[in-house]
Amino acid sequence: MLIGHDNVRKWLGTAIAGGRVSGAYLFMGPDGIGKAGVALEFAASLRCETGGWACGDCGQCRRVFKGVHPSVRTFAKPADKSAFPVELVREIVDEAGVKALEPGRRVFIVADADRFNESSANAFLKTLEEPPRDFTFVLLAGNAAQVLPTILSRCQAVRFAPLDEQQMKQATEGWEGLPVNPDARAILTRAAQGSPGNLRRMADRKVMDTAREFLKAVAGDPFHASEVLAASLTADESEGKRDQLRDVLALLTAALRDRMAGALAADVKPLTREISAEQRSPDAMAQAILRLDDLRERIDGNANLKLACDAIALGWPA
Repeated sequence: MLIGHDNVRKWLGTAIAGGRVSGAYLFMGPDGIGKAGVALEFAASLRCETGGWACGDCGQCRRVFKGVHPSVRTFAKPADKSAFPVELVREIVDEAGVKALEPGRRVFIVADADRFNESSANAFLKTLEEPPRDFTFVLLAGNAAQVLPTILSRCQAVRFAPLDEQQMKQATEGWEGLPVNPDARAILTRAAQGSPGNLRRMADRKVMDTAREFLKAVAGDPFHASEVLAASLTADESEGKRDQLRDVLALLTAALRDRMAGALAADVKPLTREISAEQRSPDAMAQAILRLDDLRERIDGNANLKLACDAIALGWPA
C-alpha cells in the first residue's frame, strides 16, 4: 500500500460503506504524490469481493492492479501534447457509453485534468455531470489552479497533502540513485515538496548536477549559465523539456530559500558552498523567489524555453 493519505482512504471508504459513491471525483495534489495509486485502490475497492477497502488478494483486486480489468480504465494526455486532446475526450465518452462487460461499478481514471482546454472540457461536461448508471470518473490534477471551473464544479474535490518528512523517508527507503551526501539528499527531498514521484524523477534527471553547474557558472557568466540550463533539457518533445525545466526550477527555488534563511541568520546547509551569512537582504531573496514563481507560470504556458533560461540566469541574485 502507498505511504500516506490515510484520511483520504478513510473518507472514500466511508462513502463506499454508506452507498454514497459519487459519479465524479477530482483528486488534486502535487504530481507524484500518490493520487494515481489511491485512485487505483479506490477503483479496486469498488470492485473488491470483500465489500471493504481493496484487499489486494481477490480476483477483482488483482485484475484491477494488473491493469487488465475491463471495468477499470485509465487515460492520460499524450506526452507530446500540451493540452488534453478533444479527440481523446470523445473516445472516453464513447467508451463510457458502451454496455459493461461485467456487472458492477465501472471506473475511468483520467489523469491530467488540469490540462483540459475549453474544447476538450466542453466535450466532457455532459457525461461528467450525468455519468452512466453505476459509473464513476476519477480525475487527477497536479495543479488545482489550472483546473477549469466547469470541470471543478461537476466533481467532488479530494485534496492530497504532501507527505511529511518521515513519510518521505519511509516511502523512499532503499531507493537507488539518490544523492549519497545527506545534505544534498535533504535539499533534493525538500525541492520535491513532499512528493516521492517528484523525488524519483528529479534524481533520475540528475537535476542536482544541473543546478550545481548553473550556480557555479551564473556569478561569472550568466549567458553560460543559461546555456547550462538549456543543455540540460534533453527530452525529445517540447512538453518533456518544460517538465525538465520545472524540476530544475524547483531545486533552484529551494536554493534561494536556503539563501533567504541565511539572510535571516538561520542555520542552513547551502546547496553548493558554505556561507556564514547571506549578503543580500531577505526581501531581495523573496523577490528572486517570486520571479522564479512567475517564470514557472510562464513555462506552464507557452513561453520560449531558451528565453526562459536566459531570464533565470540574468535575474539570478549572484
